[in-house]
Amino acid sequence: MAMLTDEAVTESTPRVVPVRTSDVIVAADATASGLPSASGTAVAPQPAEDLAVGIEGEETVWEGRYSLRNFLGRSLVGGLLAAIWAMLAFDAWGLGRESWEFLAILFGIGALVFWVHLAYQLIRASQSHHYRLTTRRLFVASGFFHHRVDQIELLRIKDLYIQQSMTGSWLGVGTVFVISSEQTLPRAALVGIDEPERIMDLIWHHTRLEQDRKTTKVENV
Repeated sequence: MAMLTDEAVTESTPRVVPVRTSDVIVAADATASGLPSASGTAVAPQPAEDLAVGIEGEETVWEGRYSLRNFLGRSLVGGLLAAIWAMLAFDAWGLGRESWEFLAILFGIGALVFWVHLAYQLIRASQSHHYRLTTRRLFVASGFFHHRVDQIELLRIKDLYIQQSMTGSWLGVGTVFVISSEQTLPRAALVGIDEPERIMDLIWHHTRLEQDRKTTKVENV
């Protein structure tokens, strides 16, 4: 295939830069404007910040975070504390039993502290774990005060497995571990996500597609 060279761009002659996909050549101008591609399917416009993801046909296929189902048990405990406090408060102030006032105040403070701490844990967990799978890479973002984003090329993934507790199995949540040849991240964890089995299969499916695509490209060359 001949190498493309940069050409001068004028207002009367818009510049069209071909971008390679897995099977067809799509004009960058068509991608930016939402015009039909060479295959006949419309290409949706891409924001400027997403241009890095989308080159060479890369697309996002899944995004996930730490599942809120992991907090179901703690939420039930908090609800029980709130119910006990409500009964004590009714006896102390509703029925005028002053002997219950101290216990009602004590339970009220305990329930409030518990719920404030639970809310902090919920916000921190949901914001500290973010995962994104594309047709080429897996992104693993972690950290609340110090945010870090790692990426793993699907070509480098060697193995996948799931870890679930008994409660997690009932709730449909778990952790997917990704083993790769990445030197900086040989073992990545997608912690506490929904439907871990489906996500593991999805990652493996696109890993095989990317490996097959790479093998086919090398053989053609």
